[in-house]
Amino acid sequence: MLLARFAPVGSQRYEKLTQSVKAFDKIMELLPVKLFGIWTIFVAGMAAGKAVSVRFYFWDWNDWWIGTLALISIMIGFYLLRKKFKSFAYEDDDISLKTRGYHVFMAIVVFQIGFIIFGGFSILNAMIYLLPYFSIYLIHTIRIDKNHNSISNDSNKHVKTITATIIVIIATIIGFVIDDPVISTASIVTLPFLIVLLFGKHVRHLERAKFYPIFIFAMFVASREAWFLIPLILLFFILRSYNYLRYQKVYPTFGVSDDRS
Repeated sequence: MLLARFAPVGSQRYEKLTQSVKAFDKIMELLPVKLFGIWTIFVAGMAAGKAVSVRFYFWDWNDWWIGTLALISIMIGFYLLRKKFKSFAYEDDDISLKTRGYHVFMAIVVFQIGFIIFGGFSILNAMIYLLPYFSIYLIHTIRIDKNHNSISNDSNKHVKTITATIIVIIATIIGFVIDDPVISTASIVTLPFLIVLLFGKHVRHLERAKFYPIFIFAMFVASREAWFLIPLILLFFILRSYNYLRYQKVYPTFGVSDDRS
């Protein structure tokens, strides 16, 4: 991380930057890491909607302003919902019925808004794209025992991973049948991370299975809506820099806690 080299923890430069960044604490509440998933499901709706009429469109920049305004609106809306409803501020291990209900509803609405803008209305397309979303959410409910740096024994890892794997396989097959290259390819590229988690015992397998599938789906969606790369990159580096300066933590990250084989 370049910022870590420019301002190492404990240095005078780091302390000055830390004091400056504190002024942005309230603003940063608008940018939770969960926006990666929410934004991706919305732009996936845009891409699926446009693909109804333009099957082979790729690397499109034409509707960046519509998408950008929508992402800002989603960011503000999600912030307000998290303030009003605690279920929207869920932790990764929260799988209460109320929380699941909120996020199922939110994902359907966000996808449909994106789809309706360009393609009308389609429950079928929404459900197909939401399958990987639910799969990733399920993996995020598997807890990590911070004290032992291991996967918690009471998280039902195998049941959740098997379920998530089956869901992704179904999404791959349906995506192939309906001739949707984004959902089918992104799903099959995600599958190995779930299979490794199923048989692996180390926490690094869980960390990869939590982050990389989100990245994979975001990149495949961006292959159609190219402008989406810009807000993704901005969100990534803003969160990464802020967390480093405020909490001495490099997050989000592609790295894992222990990357040794």
